[in-house]
Amino acid sequence: MSIKVGNGYTSKQSKSNASIGSDVLERIIDTYPELNPLWLITGKGDMILDVNSSGEPLPDYGKSIDEILENKIKRIVQEQLKDFSEKLESFPTLDQISKEIQKNLKGN
Repeated sequence: MSIKVGNGYTSKQSKSNASIGSDVLERIIDTYPELNPLWLITGKGDMILDVNSSGEPLPDYGKSIDEILENKIKRIVQEQLKDFSEKLESFPTLDQISKEIQKNLKGN
């Protein structure tokens, strides 16, 4: 009732194991701001955001489902780029590879 969705809708979605619409997700997020949008969409992380435990601002998840998903994708891509960059730093340069090949050729 608080998110203005009828019992029929929730019962139907539950029985058919169907997804709920983005408009309903937005209403849930608007009605319950302490609810972690990431948990609501993916089931990962804490269900409730503990606003009082730290002085740090909460992450900006966005106001619509599209913004939430876009921000999630951006965070994943940033993490992957960071991992790739760290791996790339340990990768030998062409000059190092060339010197190693020349060294091996001279040894044979």
